[in-house]
Amino acid sequence: MSEYLVVKLGAAGDVLLATALTRALRQSPPASCPTWVTWLTYEPMLPLLESNPDLDERLALKATAGARAMATCLRRWRRAHPTGTVLLLHRSRRMQALAWLTGFRRVLRCDPTERPSPAGHRLHRQAALLEKLGVAAVEVSRLRPRLELTLKERAAGEGVWFPSRGERWAIAPGGAANAWSSMPQRRWARERFAELGARAHRAGIAVRWLGGSGDAALAEWICGQLATPGDNYAGRLSLRQSAAVIAAADRVIGNDSLPLVMAHALGRRTFGRYGPTAGGLSHAPGEASA
Repeated sequence: MSEYLVVKLGAAGDVLLATALTRALRQSPPASCPTWVTWLTYEPMLPLLESNPDLDERLALKATAGARAMATCLRRWRRAHPTGTVLLLHRSRRMQALAWLTGFRRVLRCDPTERPSPAGHRLHRQAALLEKLGVAAVEVSRLRPRLELTLKERAAGEGVWFPSRGERWAIAPGGAANAWSSMPQRRWARERFAELGARAHRAGIAVRWLGGSGDAALAEWICGQLATPGDNYAGRLSLRQSAAVIAAADRVIGNDSLPLVMAHALGRRTFGRYGPTAGGLSHAPGEASA
C-alpha cells in the first residue's frame, strides 16, 4: 500500500484547490496500488475536507500552532506509517527540513520554484507532482478540486434562493486576502460591483452576496447603494453553507477568492476578476477572467 501525508495548512482557497491532487491520486494510484491518504491542515480548514471520499484521515493543527506542534504531529503519523511519503504543498523549505528531521525518507514539495510563470499555476504543479509519484500523465484541464455536500446541505442552499425562478448569480466582492497577506488592489472596485448588482436586478437576475466576516462591511456598503440589493449573506454563513448557496447558483462572480474555487469544485460557471497577477497563475484552467 502507498501511504501519503498531504500537508496543506491554508489558505482556504488553496486547500480546496489542492483536493484536485488527492482526487487524481485516488483515481489513478501509482502502479495500481491501493492508497492511504491523510491530510494535515489547520482546524478552520476541516469543513472543506469533510466527507471527501479521497481522504482516509484528516489531522488538524490549531491555527496558532508552531513548529513544535507540527513536528509532534508528523512524528505520530510516521510511527503509524513508517514508509509513508510526505506531499508538502507549501514552498516553505523550513517545513521540508522539519519533515526530514522527523524521520521521513521521502518528502516532495509541490511548489519548489519561487519565480512565477504561466506554467506555474497550482494545478500545473500538482500535475507535475503526480508525475513524480508515478501517476500516469494527467491533463491539467481534468484536475478539478472536490467539495462534497450532503443532500440536506444542498436543500438548505436551494432554500436561500427561494422564491427566485430565473437566473441566479452569487457575487463575492471581497477576497484577495488570507492569513498571510492582503492585497486590496487585486479587488474589483466596489462601485463596479454595485453597478453589476443594479444591472442584474434590471435584467431580472436574482443576486446573493457572499463572503467571509472580513467582507461583511464591503458587501453591506454595496447593498446600501442599490434600490433592490438582493440578499446579503457575507459574514453570516459557514464555509459549507456558502458552498451550498453556490451549488444552487447559475453563475458565481468575484475576485480571486474561495467562492470561485468552491464554484469550480461544484461545477458552477464562474467569472473571476484577477490582478495585478499573471493570468496563468490566477484562475483555474477554463475559467473566465476579467
